[in-house]
Amino acid sequence: MGVIISTDSACDLFPNLYKQYNIEVVPLYITVNGKTYRDVFEIGPDELYEEYERTKLLPKTSAPPPADFFEMFKKHVENGDDVVHIAMNAKFSSSYQNACIAALEFNNVYVVNTFTLSSSQGLLALRAADMRDAGMTAEEIKNQIEIDKTKMRTNVLLDKLEFAYRGGRATMLQMFGANLLKLRPCLLLNTNGVLTVRKKFRGNFPQVCREYIRFVLSQPNIDPERAFVSTTGMDKNLLNEIVQMVKDSGKFHEVLTSRAGCSMSVHTGKNTLVLFYKEK
Repeated sequence: MGVIISTDSACDLFPNLYKQYNIEVVPLYITVNGKTYRDVFEIGPDELYEEYERTKLLPKTSAPPPADFFEMFKKHVENGDDVVHIAMNAKFSSSYQNACIAALEFNNVYVVNTFTLSSSQGLLALRAADMRDAGMTAEEIKNQIEIDKTKMRTNVLLDKLEFAYRGGRATMLQMFGANLLKLRPCLLLNTNGVLTVRKKFRGNFPQVCREYIRFVLSQPNIDPERAFVSTTGMDKNLLNEIVQMVKDSGKFHEVLTSRAGCSMSVHTGKNTLVLFYKEK
């Protein structure tokens, strides 16, 4: 009997990390031009962008149905294991609610609404796996993740507002104004799972990326355990420079990188950059 850590594909962990940390993943669904695919397993962000450039139709995301979670939970419960499921922000998707519906059939499945997404959710999944490996019970892990999720910090730097506009998260006027003035907003995902504009940067994209990283690294009470530099796709040389800036800061024991999957890319577009971390 053991503890299984699971999550959904919105966590944006690379497949090698799922394997390394022994984490189960339930994929979201991505509908592109009338065809539906399983996120990560059947489609990636490059294919998503290619189809968007061809059709100018914004792909749609949908949560896994309760049946997908039920099958995964059932497999492990029948094997004698407890399950802790790390779910994406319930304000953005019904993935959490669907996992809860499936969990009602079992007495030893714990579902956490992280109020976050992407690699911030991924950091919580890795932390849960660390606690499992340290011998903590499923209930202990669930209770600690409920505490840790309030300390996650997510500041999202957008290059352009095109995808936000097409997805209904920005107006035509906001998009036009940002493009005209070369403004690049930094959005804060607060601990209640709500996105707000925290800061606006101005200038060319590489310059803004450097300024953004310096801004995030200047924040107080950074937990040094682990950080993620995540992008929805950007110039490799610039990304390497940004990652090196984070490493050279000495703020973190471990700096991981991730390419955000379809569920984030479809809402933000290319050249989105995030430094995910936890506060002490």
